[in-house]
Amino acid sequence: MISSPAKLRRSARVAGKPAPSVVLTRTHHRSAARSACQPDALQKATKLDAPDPTEQPTVKSVSGLPSRNLELSVWAQGFKHVAGVDEAGRGPLAGPVVAGACILPAHVDMPGIKDSKLMTHLQREQVYGLLMAHPEVICATCAVDVANIDEMNILQAALKAMEGAVAALPHTQPDYLLVDGNQLPRGFSRECSQTVVRGDSKSTVIAAASILAKVTRDKLMDQYHEQWPQYNFAQHKGYGTRAHMAALKELGPCPIHRRSFAPLKNWLDAGEMADITNMEENQ
Repeated sequence: MISSPAKLRRSARVAGKPAPSVVLTRTHHRSAARSACQPDALQKATKLDAPDPTEQPTVKSVSGLPSRNLELSVWAQGFKHVAGVDEAGRGPLAGPVVAGACILPAHVDMPGIKDSKLMTHLQREQVYGLLMAHPEVICATCAVDVANIDEMNILQAALKAMEGAVAALPHTQPDYLLVDGNQLPRGFSRECSQTVVRGDSKSTVIAAASILAKVTRDKLMDQYHEQWPQYNFAQHKGYGTRAHMAALKELGPCPIHRRSFAPLKNWLDAGEMADITNMEENQ
């Protein structure tokens, strides 16, 4: 179950066809296909028909590139559907935090996947297109909005986005999760998941999830740019660049700025800038 005081935005894709984004209300129930990564479903987890590790080619690690070796070790334990999970957008001053979840079947060789931070915009878009179009790749994203971020803090919002992305995976729920970072969301079982520090540089499936999250968030920020072009979100995606800070000081924050983030919080608390959101609501 996913609960939050505000809204989450989730989208999922399977069999090469995009599904429309879904705005979730306060409480969302998963479908009947429960995830084995939840503690109450652990005893029902299936390890049957897992890929035979002796038949899977071991992908040698190349300097600077992730590999599938972590997945191979999990498959060898009998788990079948291994999902990578990562997030994008913890640092910006504006916009949502977005998580991606992805299952790459063992026989699928997807070229070009690496840490999204090391890729150009064009490279990310190309790999994103390949992931979304492949009929056997299962992936989903979840965006947690600014209201949640300001209420629960960015770490908890990022973890909530991860939970939402996994819950949104269509048709096939993972029985094991590889999660970027050093903290597991509360809804993920320690028996069926593990954290991987700098996982997007080590694991191909985590890197795939990071690309999904990054590109999805970039597209959302492009949409916000159309609504508030004066902040130029299309260029900096909400990060605290010099140009963004100058616009923020001149104009004040818009509805998607994170008011719990410094230095914006300090400026507002000190009354050093106007809040155009409050001004618009009072008109």
